[in-house]
Amino acid sequence: MNKLTRGFQVIPVLFLMTLSFHSTSQSFEPNPDEAGSNAIYKDSSIIIDWANNIEIERGPKDIQQASEGLVNHGLPSDATSIADNTVVSLGDGGVAIATFAQPIRNGNGPDFAIFENGFANNYMELAFVEVSSDGIQFTRFPSISETPSDIQLDNFSFFDCRFIHNLAGKYRVHYGTPFDLEELEGLPGLDINNIIKIRIIDVIGSISPEIGSQDSQGNIINDPYPTPFESGGFDLDAIGVIHTLNSGIDEPSKNLKLFPNPVKDLLNLKGFSDEPKVIINNMGKEIKYFEGNQINISELQEGIYTVRQGIYFVKFIKN
Repeated sequence: MNKLTRGFQVIPVLFLMTLSFHSTSQSFEPNPDEAGSNAIYKDSSIIIDWANNIEIERGPKDIQQASEGLVNHGLPSDATSIADNTVVSLGDGGVAIATFAQPIRNGNGPDFAIFENGFANNYMELAFVEVSSDGIQFTRFPSISETPSDIQLDNFSFFDCRFIHNLAGKYRVHYGTPFDLEELEGLPGLDINNIIKIRIIDVIGSISPEIGSQDSQGNIINDPYPTPFESGGFDLDAIGVIHTLNSGIDEPSKNLKLFPNPVKDLLNLKGFSDEPKVIINNMGKEIKYFEGNQINISELQEGIYTVRQGIYFVKFIKN
């Protein structure tokens, strides 16, 4: 829900305040409209599935005002299928657990994306993201927040998404925050090629150390607080799946080939159909659509790329 309409009072956008933080950090990816962003649009062809079931444990509207009760906006089913700005709200510290038709696996680039409903760039309500391969033990993505914590952000504040890493809600409505299972490789109790559940936990954005959430480095995470509404806290729109256990195989058949590989300019394809194809970079971003069995990729920067057609992915190296 657009946070400007909560509490049945419409607050004109012109009164919103952007807090300007003077910092040399800003280490991470920018907004969807800017070069270098890794945001994933809801209609991206790299998304091959969506969460099919969500369980919710709602949190309070304001963790310091328990008598105000729990949030109640939306239904768990509102966060299944494609991101459509129909959400379920978690409240302060609320939890959502998602399951899928097929397990999620580690592939080339991001493996899934989480969608929130922030109404504008740099208006963020954040959440931790955890994954499980046994349905019992969960492993959290290492989150980082460089947002200064000397001034409390409130419900009318914008802040810079370049301060944020590995927290859901970084991007505005219809743009998912990507997560790459490769970052969790080798951690005990987790099989990154068999993820059966994803857990999303609302960040309590208070800068008070008594109640505020901390990132993986022990920094207080400053996001809008309090949000004492029926739709308070993180608003889960959808979870898009990019790699599953039984599809999107990097080398699905010996009949599908790319050559030469590595390649400098002309890339040839063998075994593909006449249907459209797309080249994807190592962050999972679609960068070039084409048809036919040959393409000039001389303008691409050096690195690892993937040709995708339907559910099939084949990697190549550009040198």
